[in-house]
Amino acid sequence: MRRRKNSWADNLVLAPWWVSAVLALLAYAILPSVLPVPIVKGGLVGIITFGLLAISAISALRSLKNSSLLDAQTGLDSLRDLPWKHFEDVLAEAYRRQGYHVVEMLSSGADDGVDLLLRKDGHVVVVQCKRWRGKLVSVQVVRELYGVMIDQRASAAKIVTTTSFTPDAVAFAKGKPIELVDSKALLRLVRDVQTTSRITIRSDEPDHLTPNCPRCNTPMVMREARRGAYAGQKFWSCPNYPKCRGTRPL
Repeated sequence: MRRRKNSWADNLVLAPWWVSAVLALLAYAILPSVLPVPIVKGGLVGIITFGLLAISAISALRSLKNSSLLDAQTGLDSLRDLPWKHFEDVLAEAYRRQGYHVVEMLSSGADDGVDLLLRKDGHVVVVQCKRWRGKLVSVQVVRELYGVMIDQRASAAKIVTTTSFTPDAVAFAKGKPIELVDSKALLRLVRDVQTTSRITIRSDEPDHLTPNCPRCNTPMVMREARRGAYAGQKFWSCPNYPKCRGTRPL
């Protein structure tokens, strides 16, 4: 399903609460002097002012809820149990606490397009959120977001997932302004901005920097060639060597 564009009301709800409050004050102060008298007497100014104040209250409550939701997270299980939109809300709040101005994108379904736009120091970063279980993020997903980044003339891109990335995805992102935020990096991100630091990082979670053996699918170890034409060069090797001789280049 395609994303719909945010309406003006959507944008006000997603904006800080004080934006709608200021607009309400301006509407109450200015509109009576520019609108025809019969309309003013009809209560239009009051309706507009009340509507903006209501949006301001909704925005404030939403902000408090997202802040509490972020601080309530205890690990990957709690993050994976969130509805997909609440997962995006948690990440938006986390990046706000890092000093970013965050623009949230409303959508009609999960995993469709850019979820967040981050702005900081004149740079724009597109973010896609993947609240998955077990499934690794493929190179196709990374390649598509890279295309979106270029199309939107963004400075960089981030893909945040509750799982990990395939070796091909990691290889594609290397040397490009793409940050692959896997499960461990996600937990560190949330833990570092929590006011309560309730997050725990499990050692058995996979690291997207460590590929699996192409032969036996075991997480590999880094080794250094001791002799031959490639002496001194590092490479990925299967920990089950010599039983399994699977290798990957760095």
